[in-house]
Amino acid sequence: MGLELEKERSRGLNLIAIGRGTLMGAVASLTGTLLMAALFYFTSLSERTFPYIVSFVLFLSGMLGGSLAARSAGNRGLIHGLAAGTALFLLLWLAAVAVLPGPVTSGMLLKKFFLLASGGALGGFLGIALLP
Repeated sequence: MGLELEKERSRGLNLIAIGRGTLMGAVASLTGTLLMAALFYFTSLSERTFPYIVSFVLFLSGMLGGSLAARSAGNRGLIHGLAAGTALFLLLWLAAVAVLPGPVTSGMLLKKFFLLASGGALGGFLGIALLP
């Protein structure tokens, strides 16, 4: 009976693990943004590199969140990582709309979604693949 319950639970999504991954991704995104701001303020980096660094920070934060979600879940890493990346996208988008209401361009929105979702999926894959 206990084994059947464990099998049934392992088939679904672990929402607590996805929440942990989303929170870790948000913290990584905030930390990366603050470090990036300090980097641009204290160095003579060109502002032309700004979009590339923002894209890197988004991808990396999605990857870290997806990795933590997959490790916490212990299975279905790609799905848990993708879910954490998508949840992180929704969280960051809602935070941006709350702080800076205004028109949204669909191209930039899709780019950010792709970066966070693909980073989360890759992180989920690596989180399971690198389990001890």
